[in-house]
Amino acid sequence: MNLSSVTSALGSVKKATNRITQRESPLEKNLREAMSNQNWGCANSIQHDIARASHDYQDCLLIMEEIWTALQEKSKWRRVLKALTLLEFLIKNGSERIVDDVRRDQYKVRPLMDYSCSEDGKDRGAAVREKAKAITELISDMELLRSERDKAREHRDKFSGISSSDPSDRYGGYGNSSSYGGGGSYGGRYDSG
Repeated sequence: MNLSSVTSALGSVKKATNRITQRESPLEKNLREAMSNQNWGCANSIQHDIARASHDYQDCLLIMEEIWTALQEKSKWRRVLKALTLLEFLIKNGSERIVDDVRRDQYKVRPLMDYSCSEDGKDRGAAVREKAKAITELISDMELLRSERDKAREHRDKFSGISSSDPSDRYGGYGNSSSYGGGGSYGGRYDSG
């Protein structure tokens, strides 16, 4: 047992203790699960819950802070990939404030188009590079963005039967008064390939 593994274990214990003592909110729990470094995807229902929370100003600030923090942890490729996956989902399904924030801070996403990480002799950075490129293209092309947000809204409406149109949402997507039941399917594993 080396010093780094002991330090890592102590860090994990400290984080778990902080979560218990500070009474982690449901949004914080969902964000932690959505962007964990674990070897599995995130439930769609969790992503939808986070997207709904993005309509609250304070929650949106927390969401974006957590995403930007996760994108800085370059040694944890799964966490970076999951943060990008959540970010893409929020661009398509969340508050338009998310779109504005990503446009403003796209300099935090662009470097990931050159991301490099190897694990067990395999290139684990390819998925991160592709996702960063897709996000950059999505926020740069207004017509594509509107189309993707419209598709996401239609998909939600098909499963909920409730319209979520909001004329004040200039990009399409969730309206502030939307409500529906999210799906519960899980994403795939992040180590195949």
